[in-house]
Amino acid sequence: MAKKLQMCGTEEEMREVAAKICRNYLHGAWKNVDPNEMYFSKVNGGLSNFLYLVGLPEDPRKVPSYHIRESSPEDEDKCELKSPSFVLEEPHKNLNVLLFYSLSVEKHKKCVISLISGLVSAINGFRRSGCAATIRRLVGGWPLIREKVLLRIYGQVHGERAMDAIVTESVIFTLLSERKLGPRLYGVFSGGRIEEYIPARPLLPKELADPAISMKIAEKMAAIHSLELPLSKDPNWIWKNCYKWLKTVKEDQASGGLKGKNPEEERIIKMMGAVDFDKELKWLKKFLATVDSPVVFCHNDMQQGNILIFDDMGTTNQSDTGEGVEDKDLSSFEDANTSDSILSRMSDSGEPRMVFIDYEYCAYNYRGFDLANHFQEWALDYSNPVHPFYHFNEDDFPTLEQKEIFIKEYLKHYHANLSDNKELNPPTVDQVNQLLYEVEAYALSSHLLWTLWSCVNAPKSQIPFGYWEYGQTRLDMYYRLKQEVIKKGNGVAQKRKICEVDI
Repeated sequence: MAKKLQMCGTEEEMREVAAKICRNYLHGAWKNVDPNEMYFSKVNGGLSNFLYLVGLPEDPRKVPSYHIRESSPEDEDKCELKSPSFVLEEPHKNLNVLLFYSLSVEKHKKCVISLISGLVSAINGFRRSGCAATIRRLVGGWPLIREKVLLRIYGQVHGERAMDAIVTESVIFTLLSERKLGPRLYGVFSGGRIEEYIPARPLLPKELADPAISMKIAEKMAAIHSLELPLSKDPNWIWKNCYKWLKTVKEDQASGGLKGKNPEEERIIKMMGAVDFDKELKWLKKFLATVDSPVVFCHNDMQQGNILIFDDMGTTNQSDTGEGVEDKDLSSFEDANTSDSILSRMSDSGEPRMVFIDYEYCAYNYRGFDLANHFQEWALDYSNPVHPFYHFNEDDFPTLEQKEIFIKEYLKHYHANLSDNKELNPPTVDQVNQLLYEVEAYALSSHLLWTLWSCVNAPKSQIPFGYWEYGQTRLDMYYRLKQEVIKKGNGVAQKRKICEVDI
């Protein structure tokens, strides 16, 4: 399925495949959805996967088995509705829902719902005053039916155990969904999965430096690091992936598969071929063995595209770079659809509301890597609409003060999550110094890992991205930081005061 979708050359063909997947894994109106009538849009920003937003037609008359009819006098007598009144009916055998709604101002748009198939409790949230937006949405929507979903098609997978990794990722995705730390999972197939669509937009690169947003990211990262999941606690994620990808690169080199599309790519390929990655990995592994960093459950890819934020005004506006998923009125989301969702856990305290997505690289790993990797992403902007489809802005690296603020917030919440009383106490100076030290050391592994990731994806991936250029950017940063570390400590990690840390 994944291969078929990737090879599709037209939107019409991709619509057909997407409709088939949704018909196979979703119920109700999805069973008869017409590819030509359904909502279909490619979501930008994925560097490892293909993402598509798929939805039922906006007009319910175009959905087979649905029709809107005028309510009968008997309906009005039973529900005490005021004209004009209608009934939205869906006679599917597994989801018989009769929705009665009234536009009566004096009744505060009161919504009375009768469910035939034992689904009463899921709609209780509609019985409240001031739900005009919800009522308007229901005129053209379907309660209890996922009107929009995110279809994720896996990109190029590598290595002999690629399918094992996909299975593990699906298990992790499900566990995090159950704990309200990620989107819900609606379906899994060999080439991808169907996820809950969260009506929010990815962070903009500059927003990573916003103090309120940065502190909220630190808090949520601490929540993830506090999890206990039934997975291997062996922290070999960095080395497992580096050596796996290096093996693939060597095989591509031996088979003559590394060929550039232009002189610049040929130059980078030649440069990469001269790098002794085995030697670099050996040095880095020995160096990091001297760094005391706790092993926690890590996201491992905390960049702006994997952090969704809900705008304060209730809408998610698309950025001028096209990064946003789409415009959407959050107040129109039915309570029935979100009562068990990550959306129901969003705060109304005025703090930034966000959720992390894309847990495909998550695993137990050293905490220093997760924080260091996130800080490196401050300088990388993936919204460039032209090749190489990213910007590297060295001036955007976090300052020492910004890193310190993030780390203090992270440690405060991490320690509270592990304590019995859950009190938020500020960390000590030594604790902050220690984590700054870990961050500096593990930034090296972030650069080298994503360098190899770029090399292995460049010749195979169908996603438009300058993998070779990106690999060179990360390798250049690795060498620069390595020289600074060696100069400071002769290749051996030395603890330093905050004022001495310089990344």
